[in-house]
Parts: sequence; structure tokens; C-alpha cells
Amino acid sequence: MLADTAGRLHTKTNLMDELRKVRRVAAKGDGRVTEVLLVIDATTGQNGLTQAREFGDATEVTGVVLTKLDGSAKGGIVFAIETELGLPVKLVGLGETMGDLVAFRPAEFVDALFSDH
Repeated sequence: MLADTAGRLHTKTNLMDELRKVRRVAAKGDGRVTEVLLVIDATTGQNGLTQAREFGDATEVTGVVLTKLDGSAKGGIVFAIETELGLPVKLVGLGETMGDLVAFRPAEFVDALFSDH
């Protein structure tokens, strides 16, 4: 199942209540929820941490997809999400197509932070 909040913010109480309900219904009976990925735009900065915290509380997020790392965004939010929330970044978006969504490789990410490019 894919739940797209269409950019709505974590501050919308009704949205968070609906996401909690969707999570409960998905796990009912024979249903299982095996993965909950939160997609965060790398350009959101510290607001991404707040989003991860709030959406995580509502849906028991298991990992993060960090998009828009192809531009000027450095993606420093990766460290805060991992350190403060214990959520692993599983995928990163390096462009605009499905082929640009790749597995997150921490060593490559750190190297890129310190490169001149």
C-alpha cells in the first residue's frame, strides 16, 4: 500500500489520525505491515527531523527515503534522523526518475559530503 500525504504537514491532526487508522487496518486479521518508509525531501533541513518524528509516531516508520540529493542539498538530515530517531536511510533519490532511486551507501554519502563536487 502507498499512502501519499501530498505534501501535507505533520501538524495536521486529522491527517495523522487517518494514518494511524490506515496502519491499524493494514495490520488487522491476516494483514501484516513489513515496512513503512517515510519519504523526505533533502532540502527540508531540520523540518525533516520533525516530520520523521511525527510520522514515525503515527505509523511506526521503519526507514527513510531521502530525495533530491542531486541538487545543492547536502542531506545532513541523515545524521539527525539516524542518531535521534534510530531510523535508517534505506534509499536516496539522485534524480527525477525511478532509476535514480538507489540504495543508500553511507560511506559514499560521507565521501560526497567532503568532496569538491
